[in-house]
Amino acid sequence: MKRFRPFLLVFLFSLVFLPSIVLAEYWGSKKSTKYHYTSCKWAQKIKTENLIRFKTADEAQRTGYVPCKVCRP
Repeated sequence: MKRFRPFLLVFLFSLVFLPSIVLAEYWGSKKSTKYHYTSCKWAQKIKTENLIRFKTADEAQRTGYVPCKVCRP
């Protein structure tokens, strides 16, 4: 059983941390120039009809958005 511990640790690590890395997403609003982490309190206030999703921070910046000063993405 000890032989499988490193595999088990890698597997558990990938289950916990990999989805947050792979599925990283940033949100912006059509009515603002800021982009946020999806967990930011200000991102949670964006209405669905105004929501813009970015896959990367670079994509948001290329589109003219600036980082939120609260969540600092």
